[in-house]
Formats: sequence, C-alpha cells, structure tokens
Amino acid sequence: MTAYLFWHRPFAEIDREAYEAALTGFHRALVARGCPGFQGAATYRISATPWLDGRPGYEDWSFVESSAGLDPLNEMAVAPGMWEVHAGISGKTEAGHGGIYYRVLGEADPGALTRTAWLARPRGIRYEAPLRALAAQVKGPVSVWRKQMVLGPAPEFALLGGDSLALDLPEGWNAHYVERRLLQAGRTAG
Repeated sequence: MTAYLFWHRPFAEIDREAYEAALTGFHRALVARGCPGFQGAATYRISATPWLDGRPGYEDWSFVESSAGLDPLNEMAVAPGMWEVHAGISGKTEAGHGGIYYRVLGEADPGALTRTAWLARPRGIRYEAPLRALAAQVKGPVSVWRKQMVLGPAPEFALLGGDSLALDLPEGWNAHYVERRLLQAGRTAG
C-alpha cells in the first residue's frame, strides 16, 4: 500500500473550525467520489513539525493500491465536480508540503494511531533490522511507513503508535514525535 501525505496549515486569520470544516468536507467528497486505485483517506490535526516551520497544522493521508493510483487521485481531486470543495480548503491554506510513503511493517491502516515518531537513520546503513527492532518496542498496534524516492520534507520513516509511543533509538538515529488527532477518515466503496 502507498500513501500520499500532505502536511498543511491555514493562514493565521482563518478560524480553526472553518478550516477543519472545509478540510473534512473535502475528504468526505474525495472518498465519496472515488477513483481507480484510491482506497480511502484520513486527515489529522497535528502538533508542531519542522516542515511546517515549527508550527502545528494538519496531515492528510490518501491511500492508494500503488503509485499507479496517484495520477487518477490527482486528477479527481481537482475535477470539475470537486472544484468548489477543493477551492474551499485550498483558498484557506497558507503552506503545504507533500510526500509519498509506502507501508513496510505493521498495520495497513494507521487511522486510529495517535502518535508518530518521524525517524531519520544514519547514512550508509541498512535500515531493515533496526526498524523491525524499533517496531517491536511498541506496545499495541504499530504501523511503519517509508518515504519513496526522497519525495517530501519529512524524515525517511514514520513509525505510528498510541499515545505512549516512545522509542529507545539505536545510535545515530533520531526522532521527531508528532501528536495527531483524527478529524475525518473514510474508505471508498470499491
């Protein structure tokens, strides 16, 4: 499974409730419309991240079967039937960054997981064994994703878990923890 992630924040003068209403409306419409390869979406309010200039914001996950589902998703998101609902959120968004990740371990649907450790590894090492060991430290559900083709501002790995997620990192690894609160999630009918 592949996920397109989009991190964003509103203009300072935009009311949080208005932004979140536009955002969840867009995601409901996206899921209801669907397209080939698209499996569903979720959006979260998140704590501060370096890739949003140290400010809190939002993180959207759009799930596709494979990278082949990205083109239809991109076209559908701004198609004539989606234009108004897309403009309703994009006109309120000050900054945004996207990335493409694929699942390497654990739960296929990280929807209910509330804390993310964004992980960077030392250059020149294999990641598989240390990443499995990190995932094994998590009590409860875990979902681990890896960035594809160095696309996006966030670190290489996202290890998602529950509220108590805290990792004993191997030498040279570092983590930035982000709290997240689910605002909207849905799966396509197909």
